[in-house]
Amino acid sequence: MTRGNQREVDRARAQARAAKHKKSSKDENKARAKAAVGSADIMREKQALALKKKEEEKKKAEALEEKKKYLKFVRKSLRDFYKVEAPEKLENMPKIMEKFKGKWDKLMKGLEKTYGDKAPNLTWDEFQKKKTKMSL
Repeated sequence: MTRGNQREVDRARAQARAAKHKKSSKDENKARAKAAVGSADIMREKQALALKKKEEEKKKAEALEEKKKYLKFVRKSLRDFYKVEAPEKLENMPKIMEKFKGKWDKLMKGLEKTYGDKAPNLTWDEFQKKKTKMSL
């Protein structure tokens, strides 16, 4: 390799190193900062959506748990009532629960019609009252 060729090769290497370690211009820095801010905003939005979704799932789970507790309340109230008033209907409890599932007001009206004031109160409000009494 001749001396002239060596200089050209060295110059090319030096230019490559300089380009690699070159300080960027103000415009390039602004563009890079703007892109970083934009991506940060996108991440914040994604995190906010994920947090919102997680809260909604938590609320749904709590509502489902509350419905399960209400169902237990209805079952216990009805069982206690039938133990006292109509022990022969205790064996039909699963059928009664299935038939009136979600229609507790209809069941309650039928019990009030048959048993009068002795019928249990199966309303959601009564469930909330008993729940607060138990938590105190």
